[in-house]
Amino acid sequence: MDAPDRRDPRAPLYDPRFEHDACGVGFVADAGGRSGLRVLPLALAGLGALAHRGAFGADGESSDGAGVALPLSRAVLDLIADGRWDRPGVVMAFLPRGRRGRTAARELIERVYADAGLPVVHWRMVPFESDALGASAAASRPFVAQAVVARPAGVSDRTFERRLVIARRRAESAARSAGRALAESSIPSASCMTVVYKGLVAGPRLADLYPDLREELDVGYAVFHQRYATNTTPEWRLAQPFRSIAHNGEINTVRGNREQIRGRTSDGAGATFAAELLDAGPLLSPDGSDSLSLDEALELLTTTGWDLAPALLAAIPEAVGLRRAPHPHVATLRRRTAGMLAPWDGPAAIVFSDGRRVGALVDRNGLRPAAFAITVDRVVAVASEAGAVPFDPSETLRRGRLGPGEMLLVEPARRRVLEDTDAKSHVLRHLPIHDQPRR
Repeated sequence: MDAPDRRDPRAPLYDPRFEHDACGVGFVADAGGRSGLRVLPLALAGLGALAHRGAFGADGESSDGAGVALPLSRAVLDLIADGRWDRPGVVMAFLPRGRRGRTAARELIERVYADAGLPVVHWRMVPFESDALGASAAASRPFVAQAVVARPAGVSDRTFERRLVIARRRAESAARSAGRALAESSIPSASCMTVVYKGLVAGPRLADLYPDLREELDVGYAVFHQRYATNTTPEWRLAQPFRSIAHNGEINTVRGNREQIRGRTSDGAGATFAAELLDAGPLLSPDGSDSLSLDEALELLTTTGWDLAPALLAAIPEAVGLRRAPHPHVATLRRRTAGMLAPWDGPAAIVFSDGRRVGALVDRNGLRPAAFAITVDRVVAVASEAGAVPFDPSETLRRGRLGPGEMLLVEPARRRVLEDTDAKSHVLRHLPIHDQPRR
């Protein structure tokens, strides 16, 4: 490759050889309370517009992966569980296609969840159109099913979510131990708050693959992702979104991050949920991508008491020293967590959700794009490219782009949109991170 033109006016350190934008990621959220039926169609349109940011196999149709994550709203639960159970959990499962393997995987999931006091009360075969797949993706496709898990009486969302996570990790560990018979099994999501639809399909065809996504679903938000696999071979389980994040970029510190977590497995042995996590199997998947490892690390934090947004601020800190006026809570958080948690450094643009909140965060390098738009009806969109989500120009109220270390947060149920400083003040306000006065 020719040497870069040092007269390039864009920036003195710019070098086109380092342009590796890759994946397309984003979300659409309804912060006005009137546009829930628009959210999923807009998100799917945004996903389709970012198809060029993904990669495809030699057949020209098998994608590195695309997907959406949705909150378990009443409309989604009515679709999945027919409204027959009160606020159940939903396990989205990729099972072996063979009848024997599929039966064994279902029995394993039922046994593990029953042992955790979480009975599976219903199985649903997810409508699935394999004609939307390329030949390579079709050859490796799983059988897709959803298990409905009854909520124990008197159990809060947070406790139920923790128990579902720990049971899922036990099921995954048991499936790995079972060897080739259950090698095709994986669980994209297991939650009382969210559900994930994904696969090795091009973004524009995701709704063709899953007819559920063509239903009229009133949802507060939808996260979407088109994958360009840079460090792992495409697999159904490695398509994104994961359970809490969708990621564009690379975690270039991932080896050290993984070793730090593996080296501190005894730190939380005294706490109930931490001890159960340790007993459930490896804290990080032995063969996951960098994005999956980050998702699992955040899951460890949220299962042991953190909320997702502050966990992200601790794991992916901003460069406080480069801020003219760094947020005092953010600076204190970094000081308090520096010895516990090494930064997961990108470049990275992260979209995250926990069923109640959805947001986006750019790491301190600021080298992955995240453009946002807000309409007069307070529909909020974030995407890797401006204009990917098709708003009419007449309805667009504000546009912008997240800078290095910046966050955007939306709480649809509270009709709240918070940009960087307000978002960080909001999510850190209850954390015990304030510096104590010196004596």
